[in-house]
Amino acid sequence: MSVTALMGLCCRGHASVSKCSSRAGGDVSFHVKRGRTVAFVGATGAGKTSINGRVWILNHPEQDPRREALLTYLSTPDKEPWSARRIPVVDQDPRDPYNRDRDRVLHSVAFHKLQYKTQVYLIHEGDFYRTRLTHTLEVAQISRTMARLLGLSEPLAEAIALAHDLGHSPFGHAGEEALDQCLRRYGDERGWDSNRHSLLVVDELELVYPDAPGLNLTYATRQGIARHETPFDRPARDFDECLQPIPEAQVVNLADIIAYAGHDIQDAIEVGLLSPETIAGEDSLSLWHECWEMAVLEFDRSHRAESLSREDKRRLLITRARRHLIDKTIKEAVRYSTDLARSHNLKVHEDVINWGIPVISLPATLQDGILKMVKYLFENVYSSPLVERQNEKERWIMTSLFDRLMENHRLLSEGAQLRLKGLSNPKDIAREVAIYLASLTDRGALDLYAELFDPRDRMLGHHFA
Repeated sequence: MSVTALMGLCCRGHASVSKCSSRAGGDVSFHVKRGRTVAFVGATGAGKTSINGRVWILNHPEQDPRREALLTYLSTPDKEPWSARRIPVVDQDPRDPYNRDRDRVLHSVAFHKLQYKTQVYLIHEGDFYRTRLTHTLEVAQISRTMARLLGLSEPLAEAIALAHDLGHSPFGHAGEEALDQCLRRYGDERGWDSNRHSLLVVDELELVYPDAPGLNLTYATRQGIARHETPFDRPARDFDECLQPIPEAQVVNLADIIAYAGHDIQDAIEVGLLSPETIAGEDSLSLWHECWEMAVLEFDRSHRAESLSREDKRRLLITRARRHLIDKTIKEAVRYSTDLARSHNLKVHEDVINWGIPVISLPATLQDGILKMVKYLFENVYSSPLVERQNEKERWIMTSLFDRLMENHRLLSEGAQLRLKGLSNPKDIAREVAIYLASLTDRGALDLYAELFDPRDRMLGHHFA
């Protein structure tokens, strides 16, 4: 809030200025009345103002140091071809194209189902662990912040982030592995690709409009979904001819890694696979150790230690360490990406998508630290006996369901059976069965398995969309 904005606030009825005076050097002081309260507002120096003794930063927009980091000129335009939809829309909706995309994703059935889809641990294992939905929301928050600080399109980044996991099957990556193997057994060399399936969900499978299939999203959001890339996700590079995805999609790619690198460590500690003590000596986790030390320093300076239980202290430290990890990576990504764009003279949006490497990235040392955290998670969490036993059970369930549905199509939902009409090639039929299974939540898949294979399970009452 600038001094000018503060005066405007007063003039709009929130308070009144009873006295205004200037001082040498351009400082301005006001006496502001709010009801019976009188506050003294005075400049304390460049860019700062005190209100009743409390210091506030009151920069004019042109003086805001964050503006120097803005890459607004590289953001994706909200005009064609990027704002184009597969089916043109002409209406009086006041929202811009990317805000509409975000809202369409948010209200979709596939998005709602993410609350019952696995991130790492089965949804019924505990209330604390991330689900696919809470992971998606954390990716969206990091993406929004990064896009805002870079001056990119915040609603576009959020739309891509909210949609990036819509195509994931039940049981996380174990479920995807099972579907991939099942499809290849039937001669489909494409296997299973969650990015492509996410695109199919938003283009065809969602039921929203009476005259068109899917969510009818903009080309920009669809490209961000198709070109999503992490150590877990293969981008559909043949979606278009751009060398790189749009900058907002690059933001989401990085945000996804930042999110799960931090919260999967937190969840692994919560479930007992890791502990602060066991990872303290791991050289590969130097980035986490740095953030942990910052949390410990905060804690030592506070006066809450005496009022917290041992378990609450541990959880608070882990939460703060993850907070510092997110804060550090976002700030460094903004700084480094801005320097990269300027040093290579990237002037317009087309320069970003036609450049050889992503412009939204981390400095080498920090990126190495994040990738080492991911590698550690692969070796010590995702491959642990506990998680592997869970994954084996999930793969068995998905494979058993797939085989049974291939043998008897009448077990499929009515909608899935309609999609099978006219198909005779086993490879095409297998694809439709996989699409149906991917639409289920963890709970839905477990219920269907019990219904088909456990004679004691109830036969009525399960709901399969």
